[in-house]
Amino acid sequence: MKRSVLEGKTVVELRALARDRGATELSKLRKAELVDLLLAVDAAPRGSESVADRAAQAAEPSRPTSMAGAKAPRGGASGRRGQKPEEIDERWEALSPRTHRAFSAYRTRCEQRIKASKYYLGVPDSSELDEGFEYPESYGESAITLMVRDPYWLFAYWELSPHLRGELLDRIGEEDLARSRLVLRVYDVTRSSPDRPASIHDIDVAPGARNWYINVMRVERDYCVDLGIITPDGTFIVIARSNVVSLPPVGPSEVVDEEWVTLEALGELYARVESERGPSSGSGGWGSGGWGR
Repeated sequence: MKRSVLEGKTVVELRALARDRGATELSKLRKAELVDLLLAVDAAPRGSESVADRAAQAAEPSRPTSMAGAKAPRGGASGRRGQKPEEIDERWEALSPRTHRAFSAYRTRCEQRIKASKYYLGVPDSSELDEGFEYPESYGESAITLMVRDPYWLFAYWELSPHLRGELLDRIGEEDLARSRLVLRVYDVTRSSPDRPASIHDIDVAPGARNWYINVMRVERDYCVDLGIITPDGTFIVIARSNVVSLPPVGPSEVVDEEWVTLEALGELYARVESERGPSSGSGGWGSGGWGR
């Protein structure tokens, strides 16, 4: 971009252009310095020892800002738009120290982006990422999840595999399957396991149901649920087993980690301190040593 075009823009617009190019620390730069910075950024060569490399050297306190004697770009390459190395030197020496620092910050940020890009694989192409994507109603397998609602209630939700009916038909036949009941078998597994539970009770659920609230009478216990069917001969066939959950205690927690000070106690404390010290001068209030007498 030409200098005349940049000089026709406002300081706000120039700062926005500099930020788009990755430059930082722009708040203290004047308009002329912003123009010089943008021209230096546009003139920086790519893939060689550029003005950005020289900016890093100039930013070091132990090195002079003058770039006389700097090495030419590797391989004899010149700057962008056919600029010669000596022309870049002259432009760089004309920049103010604050512009040097801003350009150095720009270079650092660009280097960070380049290093990060080595590990960026891009967004994978997927038909599921379009705006019309909807989550499926089922993931094709039988599963059940158990959650705690409050100290007396649990909540279970589940899904059934589309192949489940065929598997059950092969196992018990169509007649027995039609007479079987879909149930939730609730286990009290406190200090035990579903194989050796403290107690068991069954809940018949409606065919086609996908979730159920479970009322329990024993609180502060651990529970697990099996979703299954009970055949006409009383055999229980497990379809899916849930996770184990723990019911919280009833009422407020007995753990008290903080002690709250009431206004009355605070007033008594202040009155006692004031009586020991005696009244102080001032217009009153906390900061003056009195209540506004």
